[in-house]
Amino acid sequence: MTSGWTLFAFAGIYRWTTVPLAAGTVLVAALSPPRVGRGAARWLDLALLVSILIMAAQLVPLPQSVRLRVAPSSVAYDQTVHVAPPDRAPISVDPDATRFALFLTATIVVLFWSARRTLARGGVRTVLRGVAWTSLVVAPLAVAQHMFAPKLFYGAVRPIAGNALPFTPFVNRNDFAAWLLMAIPLTLGYVIARLESRRHPGDPFDPELALDTKNVALGFALFAMMAGLLASLSRSGIGAALASFVLFIAVARRRMSRRRLMWMIGIIAAMVTLALMYANMGALAARASSGLTEGISGRAMVWRMTWPMVQDFWPIGSGVGTYQPVMVLYQTPGLNLYISHADNEYLQILAEGGALLAIPAALALGAAYVAIRQRLRSDHTPLFWIRLGAACGIFGLAVQNVWEMTLRVPANAVLLAVLAAIALHDTHVHATTQPGRTA
Repeated sequence: MTSGWTLFAFAGIYRWTTVPLAAGTVLVAALSPPRVGRGAARWLDLALLVSILIMAAQLVPLPQSVRLRVAPSSVAYDQTVHVAPPDRAPISVDPDATRFALFLTATIVVLFWSARRTLARGGVRTVLRGVAWTSLVVAPLAVAQHMFAPKLFYGAVRPIAGNALPFTPFVNRNDFAAWLLMAIPLTLGYVIARLESRRHPGDPFDPELALDTKNVALGFALFAMMAGLLASLSRSGIGAALASFVLFIAVARRRMSRRRLMWMIGIIAAMVTLALMYANMGALAARASSGLTEGISGRAMVWRMTWPMVQDFWPIGSGVGTYQPVMVLYQTPGLNLYISHADNEYLQILAEGGALLAIPAALALGAAYVAIRQRLRSDHTPLFWIRLGAACGIFGLAVQNVWEMTLRVPANAVLLAVLAAIALHDTHVHATTQPGRTA
């Protein structure tokens, strides 16, 4: 319910929509209190906790003399934009923006911790079915709305940004593609897990068993998501989805016979071919051909203008969530656009949080990789395929955010937390039940 609300309430981009998200997270945490710092993910938990504490430290009011020593660029910013800078102020140049970023980050992290414990008790299949069935609504809805009312959420609500072209419930094509590129490999892993749980080694392929009602429905969900992704024309989303699929195949070939692997690749290729029928091939080709001239070159320009900000605020940052007001002072004068984000999640973390936040954030990424790899290696049940799908969805989002900022959309952050919980939850409960059955 929490993730569904966040998704359909404009993907959580308006602050008021995050209040039910926080309330739902509190309820989930009350029912499944998080267990932090245990097992394979203990270093990930520690890095996430340290990151939250650093964000909170950016809000602590400090005397002017202390700020001059630890955050001179923040003082310089205040002197530039304020007539009378306060005697005591936090490191963050926009405390309200940092408070909201801290609130949202803490909510997502607690949701991840609680979901991880909940899934250790069961319910993985329920979550997977929820994502798949939701996609059957979201993908067609987004494409239809964009075709018939390209400037209105749900064909009726105008976004705050006048130039936005929503893919309801997302404000733009890249945010929509981010949700799909996480959901696609997760659903694919679920389908393979169901097939693997129903066959015995040496058994021939049984079409009747493989094409049961639920697998057919899941196949339609996969097709809808692929068609939606291609129809979005999101270059970063399509490229990241391709990268996640390559990773899926690279890992799957170690657990799957060559024949079954070829069947899987062939079926997916056929689905993509059919999905292309629902995409505007001319527009897709034009978007692909303009990737170098408009996509990479435009982002490189933003990165070059962001780097001086990184250099000035490198020790402890300007405050999480403050990129937009600070960047006004760094972007090229006379530029016919207003740069609101760095078009690179990692670069923006460095600008807003400095090395103090970038280091634990990088450690969290490394710890997540190690923990997920350990879970995959130790799992010899059909649940492996579900974990692999979740891991590939996380990888795809990480790749896309080299070029985009889709992780900061609450609906995408919630799905990322769910995928991380699926990939990392403890299996000791499942191992005592019937590990060979995935309904």
